Amino acid sequence: MVQTQNAIELSGLMEETDNNEPSFIIDIDNRKVCEVNDKAIALCNNHNPVGEKLNSILHIDKAIGRDTSPAFFNGEWFCLEQETLLWNGSPHIKVLLKEREEIPSIEAMQSLKKMVGFLLHRIRSPLTGIQGYTGMIANQVEQQQNQRYLNQVDKGIDQLFDILDELESLEEISLDPVALDNHSSNPEKVINDILSGYSEARRDKITFAASSTNNVRCNPGDLQRILSILISNAVEHAPIEKHRISISQPSAHSIKISHNGNPIPKSIAKELFHPFVTTKAQKMGIGLTMAMLYAKRYRGSIFLTDNNPFREVSFTLCLPPTSAPYKVSL
Repeated sequence: MVQTQNAIELSGLMEETDNNEPSFIIDIDNRKVCEVNDKAIALCNNHNPVGEKLNSILHIDKAIGRDTSPAFFNGEWFCLEQETLLWNGSPHIKVLLKEREEIPSIEAMQSLKKMVGFLLHRIRSPLTGIQGYTGMIANQVEQQQNQRYLNQVDKGIDQLFDILDELESLEEISLDPVALDNHSSNPEKVINDILSGYSEARRDKITFAASSTNNVRCNPGDLQRILSILISNAVEHAPIEKHRISISQPSAHSIKISHNGNPIPKSIAKELFHPFVTTKAQKMGIGLTMAMLYAKRYRGSIFLTDNNPFREVSFTLCLPPTSAPYKVSL
């Protein structure tokens, strides 16, 4: 979309932009920054980057997907939006870095973790007692019908313990960032290890093309946890018949998992990484939340990069580049 801006100064145009989101106006030819808003300056450590090239400030993964453009700026990932405008007869581009509403805030997750920790302590102990007493009763019951009832009670208790174990896995994830220079993983090795756990029939439906030999800045164990969740999610949602799952590396620091299943409804997509968002009755809806929390520890993020019934559904894990484009401690 091209907008004509002759009478309006660039600074005035920036005032129309929400100052809570970093915004840049760049020359379309030399890609140099002509104007920025206050939020962008603040995230540049209070340095005004006017006159600098955009790629010296932002890292943009251009080959990730059709539905979103991830951008890494000062240790955070944003969704990049841009529009073309004419100013004094010269083409410019307005670049806006959008905060991601589908990701819960750290404050919200801290509160949730405290609540989950409290519930785990208060619920697990009584459940253990109930399970013990039902076991004692079962040893004294002779009628087969009553035994079946007790077995159902015991089965329900086991399901509750499974739920508590899943919540405990979420509660145990630290929210503290790690020093990236201390961690490195080989994505190809991690992915092959994950795929070895699937049956041969399932593996035949999964394609993996390693296009980069570079390591990524993530602990191997945590990278395996993140990718295991994303691959399992693709396996679950791919169609039973003629399902197709692909794993690829669009860039040296990203890993994309795609499947040919139904697109995610917009009502779900807008809160995709929030806990307890699911359409499955038997699911907790915390898998993607856990994957995102692990990724954020390494200043990474996960994007829904494709969500189209005529193409595919894909999630892409983006990790920071080896050298940050702007001066930020990683």
